[in-house]
Amino acid sequence: MTQASLQTLVLANAMLSLLLCVAFFVAYRMVLRLRRLFQEIAPVGALTNTRGPQPGDMAPAGSFATLDGQAMALAGGAMPRLLLFVSATCPISRKVIPIARSFCAKEQLELVLAGDDNAAAQTLFAQQTATPPALFINDPALGRALEVDKLPAAFLLDQQGVLIARGLVNNREHLESLLNAWESGFDTVQAYIAHNRKAAHAST
Repeated sequence: MTQASLQTLVLANAMLSLLLCVAFFVAYRMVLRLRRLFQEIAPVGALTNTRGPQPGDMAPAGSFATLDGQAMALAGGAMPRLLLFVSATCPISRKVIPIARSFCAKEQLELVLAGDDNAAAQTLFAQQTATPPALFINDPALGRALEVDKLPAAFLLDQQGVLIARGLVNNREHLESLLNAWESGFDTVQAYIAHNRKAAHAST
């Protein structure tokens, strides 16, 4: 191998090493950017409705008819309640009920379903979803009082009947966001995220 060929080989190796270093540096910067992006893009959480009672308000007073022919008051439960408005004709409702049941069992919440369909349809729906009739409110007055206009709508209530959080839910993440908002001291998870972003910008 001639001296010129050796110099060319050394130069080529040096350039290749430099290119590899540049590639590693670019990849490292991209990873940092992606990590920052994922930190800023937080879950949306359960979408809230500005109509009707808001977190901190008392739930509607009085008792509401259940499928077993009795009546239930929203306040006075042994544990916090998750009131979930559903419908037999809503596929998302059917999907979210078992998710909500598992979620409530884990978080020690009482799950109460609610709707305003005819009694026969709701009774069949309760049987299909393995819901005790005593834990299924079927009373249009409740939906009107809470101004429910979309399903599935969830309302988290404490034992005194104070509304802790509310929102539209269709997966476990949405249900968890109701608890996150409560535990963080904010009315909604969106308010919690907005607060964190403002704090992060203020510190930079």
